[in-house]
Order: sequence, then C-alpha cells, then structure tokens
Amino acid sequence: MEVLDKKLQKQVRTVSKKLGVPVGEVFRRAVSSYVGNIEEIINLQNELRAWDVLSAKTMRKHNF
Repeated sequence: MEVLDKKLQKQVRTVSKKLGVPVGEVFRRAVSSYVGNIEEIINLQNELRAWDVLSAKTMRKHNF
C-alpha cells in the first residue's frame, strides 16, 4: 500500500477490519471496481461519439 496516502491507508485498514477481509483483498477489489468504472465511462464516451457522428451525417443529408 505504499502508493496510498496516509488517509487512504487508514480507510483501507478500517474497511478491512469491518468486513473481515485482508487489506490486499480490499485494495484489489477497490482497484478492480475503479478500473471497471473507467471502462464503462470510456464505452459510454465512445457510444456518444458514434451518435454524434451519426447525427451530424443525418443532419447534413437532410440539409440541417
């Protein structure tokens, strides 16, 4: 946990104790969840970009 500041280290230890799971497991799950969220955000951005392109093409086609 050397990459975490003191406040986050304390939070991870607290959660670990409350849940009864090792600190490493809390850290692994947190990182996994964060990465999953980032992937979802990227997918949404890509989808919105595709809709923007399609919308622009349709508007040009119909002289908007």
